[in-house]
Amino acid sequence: MQSFSSRFSFILLLVFTLFALIACGNESPAEQVHPPIEVNVVRAVEHSVPIGGLYPGRTVGSKEVQVRARVEGILLRRAYTEGQAVTAGQLLFEIDAAPFEVALNRVKAQLAQANATLSAAQRRWQRAQELIKTNAISRRERDDTESDLDFAKAAVKLAEAEVQAAKINLDYTQVKAPIAGITSREAVSEGSLVGPDNSLLTTITQLDPLWVNVSLPDKLVLGIRRMIERGEAAFEGKREVEIIVGQGEQYPFYGQINFTESAIDRRTGTVQLRAIIPNPDNALLPGQFLRVKLHGLMSLNSIVLPARAVLQGAQGTYVYKVGKDNKAEMVDVTLGMDADEGVIIESGVDAGDLIIVDGVSRVQPGAILDPRELEGANDSSPSEPEPIGPAEGESAQADITAAEGDGE
Repeated sequence: MQSFSSRFSFILLLVFTLFALIACGNESPAEQVHPPIEVNVVRAVEHSVPIGGLYPGRTVGSKEVQVRARVEGILLRRAYTEGQAVTAGQLLFEIDAAPFEVALNRVKAQLAQANATLSAAQRRWQRAQELIKTNAISRRERDDTESDLDFAKAAVKLAEAEVQAAKINLDYTQVKAPIAGITSREAVSEGSLVGPDNSLLTTITQLDPLWVNVSLPDKLVLGIRRMIERGEAAFEGKREVEIIVGQGEQYPFYGQINFTESAIDRRTGTVQLRAIIPNPDNALLPGQFLRVKLHGLMSLNSIVLPARAVLQGAQGTYVYKVGKDNKAEMVDVTLGMDADEGVIIESGVDAGDLIIVDGVSRVQPGAILDPRELEGANDSSPSEPEPIGPAEGESAQADITAAEGDGE
C-alpha cells in the first residue's frame, strides 16, 4: 500500500512539472524595443533649378564639301596629301589642260575675226552717213549698212563670251579647295578619265567649328513646352550645351544651339537640335558619339530631391519622410524631369517635409527615426549627419527609455 502511494505521488509530481513547463513555454516574451534608426534627411524646398540630363549626340563637320571635276579630261596629278589639312584655294588636282588651251586659242581667233568684221562695218557705216547727206546712196543701202554694223557688234560680244567660257574651263583643270578643312582620300587615281559621270575626286570637311546633332526624346521636348506654357520653366541666360566625352571627361568649350527641328522624327521618336562648338585643336572628329548636357533651361519653384531618395515599388515611386513623433511615413510621389541636383518632384512632397536620403534601406513604415538633416537638398553624396536638434533627439530617447522601463 505504501509502495502504491509513493508511485502515485511521483506520477502527480511529473504531471505538475510537465504543466509548469508548458505554461512557461507559452508565456510571451517581453516586447523588444529597437533603438531609433539613424538616417540622413533633407528638407524639401521650392527653388529654381536647371533642368539636367545627358542626351546622345554626334559630331558632324560644319561644312562637308564634295570636290568634283567640272570638266572632262585625264586626271594628271594629285597635289595634296590625303587626310591632311588644306587651305581655301589650295591646288588639289590637275586635269590635262591641253584640249582646253586649244579651245581657248580657237575662240580668241574667232574674237579677233569678229573685231575685224566690226571695224569694217563701222567704216562702211561712217561712209554711208556722209553719202546719205548728198543723196549718193539710197536709204535702203544706208539701213543695210547699219544692220551690218549691229550684226558685227553682236558677233564680237558672242566671241567675247566664248573666250570667257574657254578661260573658265581652262581654270577648271586646276581643281582647288573651296574651303579649308581636312581632306579624305582621293576617289579617283591619276590617269583616270574624269567628267560628268565620274566627277567626285575627294571630300573636304571643316573641323573648326564642328556641329553636334543632339537627339532629345519627344516626351522631354513636349514636357518642356508644357512647363513653359504653364510658367513652370523658362530660359535664362545663354542656351548652351556642355559636351561630355569618353568616360565622363568634360570638353573645355561650350557650344551654342543654332537650330531646332520643328517636327518629331517618326523613325526614332526624337527631336533633333544642333549646336555649334569650337574645335581649335581638332580634339573632336566628325562622326564621334558623345553625350550632351543642356544649359539655360530652368524649372521654376520646383522641389528637387536626390535620386537616391526615390524608391521604386510595385505601386510606383515613393519616398520616406519623417512624420509625427519621428516616425517614418511612406509617401507616393510623381516624378518630373531630371535636374542638375536630382529629380524634380511634381506631387507627393510639400515644402518643409523632411525626406530620408541615406539609410532608407533600413526603414519601414512606422519605424522610429533619429533624423540628421543634411545642409542642402542638392547634396548628392552621403555626408556626416548633423542632429536636427536636442529637443527632438531627447524626446525620442525619452520614449525609448520609458518603453524599456515598461518592458522590465
